[in-house]
Amino acid sequence: MEINPFVGVHVGSIAKMRMLEGVKYDRGIATYAIAMGELLNARNEPAFVFTPEQSDECFDSEAERLANLYVGYGLTYARSIASYKALVPLLEGRIEMLGGYPEKLACCLYLMGEVSRARVFVETFLAKEPDYFEEFAVPFLTMIEKRG
Repeated sequence: MEINPFVGVHVGSIAKMRMLEGVKYDRGIATYAIAMGELLNARNEPAFVFTPEQSDECFDSEAERLANLYVGYGLTYARSIASYKALVPLLEGRIEMLGGYPEKLACCLYLMGEVSRARVFVETFLAKEPDYFEEFAVPFLTMIEKRG
């Protein structure tokens, strides 16, 4: 087995807002993550390879290397993006990928208190991608309307 780990954040409040569209809350899905190898200090790290032929010492060594990367570099990166303000530009950079990023951005803006910005984004993105976005946009806009 070869592991190329990811590091990022899971923002429960954003994930729970996605329930508006019927998406079940799953704490195992990152709000935003990148491959560990994209971090400057971890770029030269080889992938983590585990095979049945490896000795226990080799397995333990690779597992320790993985843990050290998360503690040494991954945690620092995760902390650096662990705010709505830090997440907004990252999510904006991925909205064209779809895959939940437009929804996460809308929720993030809303939770930051930028309700009008969230509304404008949702309305604009809905006009651009109605087939993809309607299932989220309609209940989101209705929620905003009800809460004033």
